[in-house]
Amino acid sequence: MANTYEESTDLLRGEELLLYVKSGEKYIPIAFASSHTLSLSADTIDTTNKFSGQWKTVIAGQIGWQVSAESLVSRTTGHMSYQTLAKLMAKRQPIEVVMAEPKATPGELDDEFAMDETKKWNAGTAYITSLDKKADKGAICSSSITLQGTGALKDSTGVALDEAV
Repeated sequence: MANTYEESTDLLRGEELLLYVKSGEKYIPIAFASSHTLSLSADTIDTTNKFSGQWKTVIAGQIGWQVSAESLVSRTTGHMSYQTLAKLMAKRQPIEVVMAEPKATPGELDDEFAMDETKKWNAGTAYITSLDKKADKGAICSSSITLQGTGALKDSTGVALDEAV
């Protein structure tokens, strides 16, 4: 049976996927986020030797992951905004992050965009390695965050990506 493809139902819109940070027992989305990027990388180990000729050879080494996000700065306390993230960074402790879909459709308020537990995409533990705030004349203040993953990145079922294959 051939696969069928339907853009209107198969594709995931960027606004349908939020970056959540665990706070206590609850996952809270980064407030007023405009984008986030998940990056996977693999180190390589040089295996070039006299038999390699003029071509370099490598094997795969360790795998790592990182998440970066851009957001607008909120004055409201209680949001997962710049101030809250700065306090988390100052603690120098790992935090749990999840990329998931909210229960509510974007634009609808539903318990502050509560995470839909059935629509998780990726999850893991990370350290905040950078946090920037930008204030341009004539614009809304924005912030950027980088989170460096520690340990395995998990898929939607909670299984480490290297175990899921």
